[in-house]
Formats: sequence, structure tokens, C-alpha cells
Amino acid sequence: MLDFLKLAPLLDSIGVDSLKDLKDSEELVRSALQAFQTAAADFPAWSSMLDENRAWVLWPLLKPLAPLHSCVNVPALQSSRPGWTALGVDGSQIMPSHHEVSSCYLLNAGVARITYGGELPPLLKSEPRLYARPDDLYPLVDRRRVHIDELFVALERSLFEFGLLVDLAEEVLELDGISEARTVLAMVDGSLIPWSLEKMPRHYMEDYLTRLEVLMCRLRLKGIAVVGYVSHSRSADLINALRVTICPYALSHCQTNCGHLNEESFPCSAIWPLSDRVLYQSILKPGETSSVFESAASVVKLMPEADATCFAYFRNEMEVARLEFPRWVYQDRALYEFLLAGVKAQCEKGFGYPVVLAEAHHQAVIRGPEREQFFSLIAQRLLSLGARTAVSPKEANKRRGFI
Repeated sequence: MLDFLKLAPLLDSIGVDSLKDLKDSEELVRSALQAFQTAAADFPAWSSMLDENRAWVLWPLLKPLAPLHSCVNVPALQSSRPGWTALGVDGSQIMPSHHEVSSCYLLNAGVARITYGGELPPLLKSEPRLYARPDDLYPLVDRRRVHIDELFVALERSLFEFGLLVDLAEEVLELDGISEARTVLAMVDGSLIPWSLEKMPRHYMEDYLTRLEVLMCRLRLKGIAVVGYVSHSRSADLINALRVTICPYALSHCQTNCGHLNEESFPCSAIWPLSDRVLYQSILKPGETSSVFESAASVVKLMPEADATCFAYFRNEMEVARLEFPRWVYQDRALYEFLLAGVKAQCEKGFGYPVVLAEAHHQAVIRGPEREQFFSLIAQRLLSLGARTAVSPKEANKRRGFI
């Protein structure tokens, strides 16, 4: 139980720290804006500078695909456009617990389908997947059995969600009899980049990327726009690239020039830490999107060139969101323009957040009572088979208490 009487005095420091952080943030934004304007004024030189220093800085440097100043207003979807469909997917999970009657785990994906100007009815549903077999709980990785952890489950969940999204997108084209591309917008809640994949063994990484490539290929062949919508993003890819702009050394060799310093003492840390989102809050107007960049994340470099994750920032009435999409979407100008217009329409209908993702979240979330019911159903099933079941003494005491 949380003692709020004891907590209240501890909260006093939050206001003081927040005011100081606000002043520091304003100074960071001013410095970052100046660096942004310097880079945008001579974009070719800045782009070349990134290439020259890419091997020497301590962080990945993005690849700009368009000039920094090419921020454009996203037009509304044309009224003459035929019906189009927005799809959304989100997910949740119940992790295995050795305190419960079984060490199984559950993935639950919520999907939403909303068609505009067409005859398909809305679709809201959830899809559970139960993993209880020994091969599920102790998968074979690099010829060794490993016990699953949150990292493994999260990666498998992302592929499970993405697979459902691809199936649903293809189903829409089939049900509607649509042969024309650029009529389906498939949205993922969060990043398209599997950031934690590089922490996994090599063979699992290769298998994961192969499965992801198959799904991406299905979308590409059907001309289905896919986008990861990252709300309140903490990414600083552009900020890290702008740090090269203000580096005082001819070559940004971090290890040689600043290896003896903490990062906050680097000369380029005059604009760090700051997120791209906060910077673009001062640059973009509502309804505008930034120029496009290609991510330099290590895992992205392992993907096929066509699937490499690109990103841009879009400002709606409520926030600056990060949009992520594969390179093949960006290279199809009509498809990319449809993606932007579709995201804008979804944010307008959802009052600042894509309505199809909000609905998918409501379908996916697993609440406390549902988790308890899940393990209760497992216990009943095991008892019906004649198995002896019991939670651990720790879990039993947590549930009943003594006072």
C-alpha cells in the first residue's frame, strides 16, 4: 500500500526541478534551432559532413533524404477519392510466472478496421495466442534451449501484431474487390524498428528479420501503405546529427577528442539532451510534416534496402508525432502522399491521436481482473485433466493476506 501522507513531501521537489528543467530546455531549443538553420542553409555541405563523420561519432547518424527546409503542409484527402480504409493494431501480453499454476504466456492483439466512403462495416476485435508447450517456453535458439524473457516475448508479439495487420489489409482488398493501390492505410502503434533485436543471438536475429521481410514484401506487392505512429517520441536522431554541425573539431572523432569527458561535457552537448519532437514543435505548424530521413540504427542496416526504416515528423493539433515507414513507401510518391493524408485524417477524427489506433488499444488491453480470470481458467483446465495445481506460497499469501 502506498502511504500518500509520506509521499506528499517527496513531491515538493518536482515543481522546483521542473522549472529549472524548463529554463534549460528553452536554452537547448534555441541552440538547436540555430544549428538547424545553419545546416538547412547549406544542406549539401551538411549532408557531406555527416558522411565524413559517420564512422567516428559515438552514435548512429541518420541519412537525410530531402533538404531540411522541405517541410510541407499535408493536404486533406481529396473528396473525389474512392473509399479508403484505415487499419490499426496494438497488443499486450501476460508474461509467464513461476508463481502461477502454469508458466504459459499469452499474447493479445487488438485490431481495428474503419472504412470511409465504402461499404465495409467497422471491425473491432482481439486475437489471443496462448503459448504453453515446452517448445514455446524453452525455444531453440542457436541449437540451445533458452528460457523466454520479456525481450523475447515483446519481439514475438510485435511480429504477431504485424502479421495480423498484413492479413487484415489483404482481406480488405479481397472483400472490396479493390485492384487500385493506395486505398488501405495500415497503422502500427509505435516504432517499426525492432530496437531490442540486436540484443538477441545472431540466429534469432536472422530468423526474425526473415519473417519480417516476408510480411513487408506482402504489403509492398499489394501497394499497402504501412506506418508506425510514435506518440510523444523520445528519439533524437536529428539532434545527434546536428551535434556534428556544432562540433568545434575538423573531424568529429569523439573517442580521440572527447573520450576523457562525460557526455554532458562534450562541446556538442549544447543541444543535448533534446528530442527531435521538441525541436520540431518550434519549426512545424499544425498540419505540416518534416523532411524525411533514413534511420541509421544498427538493426535497420541489416534489413533489405527497400525495407529500411525512414521517418518524418508530423504535427497535429495536439503533438508532434514521429511517423516511420519503409523506404519503398517513401519512394512511391503517390503512396507516401496518401499515407500522410490518411494519418492527418485519422488524427483529426481522433482529436489528436489516430482513432483506429485508439480503438485497437481498447481491444488489446488486458486488465487486472482479466489476468486473474486467465490463470483461473488454466487451473480449471488442469484440474479437469486430473493434474494437481497450486500457486506458489508467495502468490497465495499475496492474494489472501493475513490482516
